[in-house]
Parts: sequence; structure tokens; C-alpha cells
Amino acid sequence: MALNPTPDPLRRRPIARSGRIRRCSVRHVSILPTMPASVQVDCLLGGREHPLPLGSMEEARPICNACTATSVWREDED
Repeated sequence: MALNPTPDPLRRRPIARSGRIRRCSVRHVSILPTMPASVQVDCLLGGREHPLPLGSMEEARPICNACTATSVWREDED
């Protein structure tokens, strides 16, 4: 149960998805308090002190899918 439930169902619409993004152990996704809802994706491969902003999920998808770092992919990924 949410601590501060949103009574307006229009504010709870899901974020649109298009395409697949590989599951990574160093990606950080922040939900931004904007209308409509949006997200900010950061890569933490360089450490939490130096996050690399990748933009929205749509902007991050091709970057993340092309990543060649071998140690960051979850075990159930290719």
C-alpha cells in the first residue's frame, strides 16, 4: 500500500514502453515528478560518485543494449 496514494487515476497511468532493454545491475532509474510521468536513466558503471546520465528510457535503450561491459548483465540475460 502506498504511503501517499494518488486519488486521481489519470496521474497513475503507466509509462509507455516500446522495445526491450537488457537487464543490468548498474542502471539507476528515477521517476521524475512531471506530467506526464517520465523517468531519468543513469549508468552507475563508473561508481555512484560519477553517474552517467543517459536521459529517458527511450534515449537510454540503444545505449544500454549496445553496452559491451561483460560484468554488468544479470545472470538471466544473454
